[in-house]
Amino acid sequence: MRSRRFIFRRGFLLLLLLTAVSVVTGTWWGERIEITHLRLPLNEAGDNFRLAVLSDIHIGSGGKGMERWRRALDSVEKERPDAILLVGDYVTSHAGIPALQNAFRNIHAPLGVYAVLGNHDHWAGSKAITGILEQQGIHVLTNRAVRLRKGNGELWIVGIDDLWTGKPNWQEAFRGVPRNAAIVLLSHNPDAAITPYRERADLILSGHTHGGQMWLPLARVLARVFDFALIPHSEYGSRYPHGLRR
Repeated sequence: MRSRRFIFRRGFLLLLLLTAVSVVTGTWWGERIEITHLRLPLNEAGDNFRLAVLSDIHIGSGGKGMERWRRALDSVEKERPDAILLVGDYVTSHAGIPALQNAFRNIHAPLGVYAVLGNHDHWAGSKAITGILEQQGIHVLTNRAVRLRKGNGELWIVGIDDLWTGKPNWQEAFRGVPRNAAIVLLSHNPDAAITPYRERADLILSGHTHGGQMWLPLARVLARVFDFALIPHSEYGSRYPHGLRR
């Protein structure tokens, strides 16, 4: 009996130790800023655009997360993109809204900064967040599209409202966009990739899944066997939590 208790206690202590190590390591790893470069062929009209993508800033009460966001934005601006694309969840809750004025101050790219809203933005107050973004010169593409031009190249950026909490209107979003155009679709939720409108887009850019959020070996097993993952729920994202999928 003592032997069993001893083994149980050792196992429990080992589990606590592994959990603590995972939390500390994950916190450190999550604070890193790393830029991924991808060269993607769209078509002859849209191949020469340099785009930067940022998502899930999740500014909290009192500006929590602001320092990490500024480091990320500084890193992106050094890359000198033609346009910056923001893919939603700028706050965690309503308490983060006052800090947004400072978060987006002086954000700039030659061809503009474009954004869609995420589920947290709608929960916190979509009108207030949209107003702040637009005051800073950011174009909020709620079910609408814009055309970018660079030299002889042309690229359309289409934005759809959040699929969970917003009012997505696909027909309105693609209104006026030519069928043969090079199209980049911005959708906070990656489930846009399992809608029929994926056929219209050459590239879909999304956030929401937090790059896997908690992606330990056990999480991989749960995702494979039970289609369960410790990430914000998404029909598409639970299978493909991060990376480029062709």
